[in-house]
Amino acid sequence: MTAATAFFLLVRAAHVLLATIWVGSVALTTFFLMPALEEAGPSAGPVMGALMRRKLPVFMSSIGGTTVLTGLYLYYRFTGGFDPALSASTAGKVFGTGGVAGIAALIIGGAVVSRNAKKMSAMGARLATASEAERGALAAQMTAARKRAATFQRVVIALQAIAVVMMAIGHYV
Repeated sequence: MTAATAFFLLVRAAHVLLATIWVGSVALTTFFLMPALEEAGPSAGPVMGALMRRKLPVFMSSIGGTTVLTGLYLYYRFTGGFDPALSASTAGKVFGTGGVAGIAALIIGGAVVSRNAKKMSAMGARLATASEAERGALAAQMTAARKRAATFQRVVIALQAIAVVMMAIGHYV
């Protein structure tokens, strides 16, 4: 086995492993964590604060970003340096569609979901020391941020599902 082949296999294995962790993390957050936080109401603030201190957005961004970067390398290698003829093949289009879905998931996750999670955390921290008049407004803002995050988390998981399916079938179409 050549060094180039070993590197390719290492990147491919890393891509699959990271994608699995990323999709699983988003699924856990979307289907279990966010609904539990919604159910907890204002008392979810300390949990959001703890998740932010543990750098959940950094973890998700790092895993997603590395997955996308390794995927771009794999697509570059598959298409012989983004050769238009290979990129236009059926397999190239399928892998390309999956890649675009993954990139969109990363962008939406970072730009919308992560931003709203940070807002919820900041507002939750302020909620404890806020006056009674401010609490109602903060709670309403937290609810709006939570709803935006939850809606776009579902978009992210749908895009990730598209990416996973495209990657699974790319070599067989």
